[in-house]
Amino acid sequence: MKKIIAAFMTAVMVLGIASCKKDLKTRTNIENEISKLQNEEGNIWINTDEEYGNMVNVLLYQAQETDLRGSLIVATDDDVIFASGTGLLDNDGNVVSLSTTYEIGSITKSFTAVAIMKLVEQGKISMDDTLEKYFPEYSDCAYYDRTSKVTVSNMLHMRSGIPDYVNQPTLFFDAETIMDALGYDASFMSEENIVHQLYNSVDEDDIMRSVFSCRPNNEPDTEFEYSNTNYYILAVILERVTGKTYEDILNEEIFRPCGMTDTTAMSFGDVTASIKDDAWYTEPCQTKGCGDIHSTVVDLLKYDRALFGGYLLKDKTMEEFFYPIDGYTCGFFREQEDLIKHSGSTHGFHTEHYVIERNGKHLYIIMFANQKDNNAHAIYNYLNPLFEED
Repeated sequence: MKKIIAAFMTAVMVLGIASCKKDLKTRTNIENEISKLQNEEGNIWINTDEEYGNMVNVLLYQAQETDLRGSLIVATDDDVIFASGTGLLDNDGNVVSLSTTYEIGSITKSFTAVAIMKLVEQGKISMDDTLEKYFPEYSDCAYYDRTSKVTVSNMLHMRSGIPDYVNQPTLFFDAETIMDALGYDASFMSEENIVHQLYNSVDEDDIMRSVFSCRPNNEPDTEFEYSNTNYYILAVILERVTGKTYEDILNEEIFRPCGMTDTTAMSFGDVTASIKDDAWYTEPCQTKGCGDIHSTVVDLLKYDRALFGGYLLKDKTMEEFFYPIDGYTCGFFREQEDLIKHSGSTHGFHTEHYVIERNGKHLYIIMFANQKDNNAHAIYNYLNPLFEED
């Protein structure tokens, strides 16, 4: 029954997309919408339309009376309702704004998934393709026979069983590999610090060889287990199939068409938001395909409107893209029918991305910050009952 309901809700979402489609340039001209908002104070802008009055009041309270730190934008398919930058400084010592750039962490995953699904549409990749097809050179590795049976669909839906190379480095890499890479015994180090130092010393071949050398946590397609490794592998597959770099693929297929001029993949040194004293900026080699993108709340809204508006993928592909297996779709959690979401955590930043979908309409809540407790979930809880009510 759950599968039938999920399929129905996905179909309703796609039909809603098709019924009210604007051109992509208009849909993603967020800057023009923001220019029409009323500046309340500092870096806070509100939509004065009475339709959004209750939401605006809630958001003003959050921005002015609570410890809201970071950049926030709330919008529908047609209007920006609220935009702010509060409580956090950028690297120039100014309060963050809507154009401040952050590491968006695992929100990256849906971009990788879109690029994969575009190749599926073109017949260049099948959801049933196995790792054996793309990585025959690792057939001498200890667990190749098991891991090579993992499919593209398994990885998109976090059902590969492959250990997480970011959060489980001591399961993913053997002790000898870690020792060789770091030059010393790392048994006394936290896994977070191992990752911080290790990934500047290993290359793609080291990582892919470990994919097939480490013991799987479970058999493919038997259960959900979140693993960044899935999306790293998908990024490598993108490169092998197209002959282009992962970052060039995202630029050509998503960033440029959506007008995301402040967004980059696999870059370092372009993040403008500040981090805490005990944090660090993430090297892109550590998180290709699963957490490497840097962006702004405005650019992510452009992406949202393009994706959920049906401009990036065909209708049939959209149904498959948003169909959840054990609560996970292609780069998004979908644990309830009307909420699609993902968060991102790096050593320096925490980001939240909520999309409420009702009757073919969407409410987008995007919050970027440098701390985990960033009020985003509270904002979602307050706005959820107000959407389609105002």
